Amino acid sequence: MNSHTTYIAFDARGVLDHVNSNLHTFHLMQEWQRVNPRRYHFLNLEEIDFSSLHDDLLDSTVKRKMLAIMQRADNLLVMASPVMDVESPILNWQISRAVNRYRLPVIVSYVGLDRVDDATLKSFRAWQPNKIRKYISRDSARMCHIPLTKDKLERALGMFSVREGIYPWDSTTIF
Repeated sequence: MNSHTTYIAFDARGVLDHVNSNLHTFHLMQEWQRVNPRRYHFLNLEEIDFSSLHDDLLDSTVKRKMLAIMQRADNLLVMASPVMDVESPILNWQISRAVNRYRLPVIVSYVGLDRVDDATLKSFRAWQPNKIRKYISRDSARMCHIPLTKDKLERALGMFSVREGIYPWDSTTIF
């Protein structure tokens, strides 16, 4: 059982495009939570309606809502994939706030991969949001890297928590 609450950050710019965005993965994770509510507790899934967001996403009202939700989180999950906009201002803003303001441990999950190792971090660098790359280059955030599989995700989310003070070793921890 996973008792930690997780804030999910992903590129939501193209949310109405199910093919060229991570929305399908987001919906898959919603289904995992629906089927196994004791294993997954994603804070923002039911609280932010991504289908109605558009260019005013950067509006301060939305940011305040995101910060209020983030404040209740134990950890941050960042989805990394080939279809994400790694320069997305709102994605990088969320990562920055989670790390710098709330000191959340970061779990970077690589969509579509079955395993992650040291070579993955280099090979799939283009999938990593700019903030993640920055934190890795400076070793300035506590992050773990996992493939986006049910088992790995559940274990990582259950392990790392700001409230319990359990963090990955450094910015390139493979879990």
